Amino acid sequence: MTRMSINTRARLALAAGISACVLAAPVSAADIGISDADYSLEKLIEAAKKEGPITVVDATGKIVDMAKAFTEKYGIEATGVKMNGQEQEQIILREAQAKNVQTDVFNMSNLPSVTTQIMVLGAGTSWMPADLKDQVPAEYQDPAITSLNPWVWAYNSDVHTDGCPIDNMWALTTEEWKGRVAIPDPLLRNETMFWFNQIATHNDDQMREAYKAFFGEELVTEEESATAEWVKRLAQNKPSVTRSDSDVGPIIGAKGQEKPFMGFLSTAIFRDAKKNEYGMGVCDGLKPWIGQLTPRVAVIATGTKHPNAAKLFVHFMMSGEGMIPQLGDGKIATNKNAVMPENEASGIIKYMDQMHVPNSSTAADDFEKLQDWQDFWLVNSR
Repeated sequence: MTRMSINTRARLALAAGISACVLAAPVSAADIGISDADYSLEKLIEAAKKEGPITVVDATGKIVDMAKAFTEKYGIEATGVKMNGQEQEQIILREAQAKNVQTDVFNMSNLPSVTTQIMVLGAGTSWMPADLKDQVPAEYQDPAITSLNPWVWAYNSDVHTDGCPIDNMWALTTEEWKGRVAIPDPLLRNETMFWFNQIATHNDDQMREAYKAFFGEELVTEEESATAEWVKRLAQNKPSVTRSDSDVGPIIGAKGQEKPFMGFLSTAIFRDAKKNEYGMGVCDGLKPWIGQLTPRVAVIATGTKHPNAAKLFVHFMMSGEGMIPQLGDGKIATNKNAVMPENEASGIIKYMDQMHVPNSSTAADDFEKLQDWQDFWLVNSR
């Protein structure tokens, strides 16, 4: 049996301790603030203005700008706080356990954790504004998904002026790229582990086909899936593991490299590359996919003292208006009326048909197997 990671032990201990203290059943959004039966945007605004300030959280610093825009629009003070996905999970659960909710709204990237832990334990709930349902595709309404965050394989475009130096994800497992792939630590980013499970569950045949296309022969493996074999080989190929994708960009684009790194990061880092004047390109044409789409879910803390103001902020995000500061970083708003800025640095909108799209129907399985994938990575990366 593999040794459980510290991150996993902490998460499981937290969940076990909270499960006995948080509500035994999920909390409906209808039970907080004004009901959907009485809902209108005008009524929601009126009720929200009576409640006082709110605190809103996201994994991007753009939440500060989003909160400021909300305050300017509605006259309700909102404070935006940047916090990564795992920290968000701990905050919403701990505040629920202590019955001292200080954080009202979370824009969370770990969908499986939201639907199988946070909502089940009654710490948070999802609310989809009825007046926006014709603007947001049905698959993004339950739970309310505000946006899709693209993560892509990227390369140094100053050195590789003709385009991406690889055309297949299996190339990253070869000797040529040993020690030359930079990624945020998968043990600190559950979204990566969820992605591995998504591929193994729904798209393993494409990973197997990509292997044959690259190596010219059928894959023979003792692992349960072609995906697991790819993950094992990538881990064993000694990638440069960083704390976040903010560290990956400069590694890819560092000047003076004869053999520059490949890397995995969010499209937001292309803005930094442009600002700091180093070349970085999306790996157009990479098989089976150039990257993953990570959904962000609007979650209201069920113990919030400002339920209507929290709902109004969710409405602000789901309308697309609240997501405008993030669109410039390559985030894709689920509201069909939101328009990507022409000057977005990565150009991701051109590559959307090459992205791996998650299937939320198996989110519970993604969460259940999180520990297995963490341990699998840990063992093979030693």
